Amino acid sequence: MNQGRRRAWVRAGGALSLLVSLAAPLLADVYQDRRVEAGLKIFRALLAADLDLDKKTVEDGKLLVLFFYTDDPRKADELVKSFGSDPIHGKPVVLERGTDASLAAFAARVPAGIFVAQAPSAASLHALVSYGIQHHVIVYSPFEGHVESGVLGGLVVEAQVRPYINMTTLGASHLNLKEFFLKVTKEYR
Repeated sequence: MNQGRRRAWVRAGGALSLLVSLAAPLLADVYQDRRVEAGLKIFRALLAADLDLDKKTVEDGKLLVLFFYTDDPRKADELVKSFGSDPIHGKPVVLERGTDASLAAFAARVPAGIFVAQAPSAASLHALVSYGIQHHVIVYSPFEGHVESGVLGGLVVEAQVRPYINMTTLGASHLNLKEFFLKVTKEYR
C-alpha cells in the first residue's frame, strides 16, 4: 500500500473513532430514555398493585405522585405528561415534580409514589429511599443499580422487560403488593 493510501486510511480511522466517541453518549441517552419510558408503565402498575393505595390519598381522595428530578425540569414535565392523569383504581391523580431529596415539602402531604426522573447523587438517592421506607411510599427508579442501592422498584432488562423489586426495602417499607404483581417480578434480596 502506498503512503498516500495509508494516510487516507489513518485519517478515515481517526474520523470513524471521533464519530463513534461522539455517538456513544447519544446512544447511552437513547438507552436511558427507553428505560425511563418503559419504567413509567411499570411504575403505574406498581402503584396499582399497592393493596393499601386507598389509604394513601391526599386532597379530597386524590393520589399524589411525585416526579423527582435533579436539574432538567423539562424532562420531568415530559414524564408527567407521559404518565398522564388517568385515575388509578378509580382514584384521581395529582402529579407534581420536585428536586428536594429531603422531601421537606411533603411532610404533611405524603405522595403515594415517587418516580425518579433523573439519576440523583448517592446521598439524594439514599434520602429518597429513607423517606419511602419511613412513610410507606413506593419509590421507583428506572436507572440501573438503584434497586440494588435500596430503591423499592425498578426494571430489569433480560429477555423481556419486567418489574424489579428490592425485597428488603419492600419489607422495611411495610408495603403490601398484590400477589399477581409479585409473580412477574424479579426479586433483589
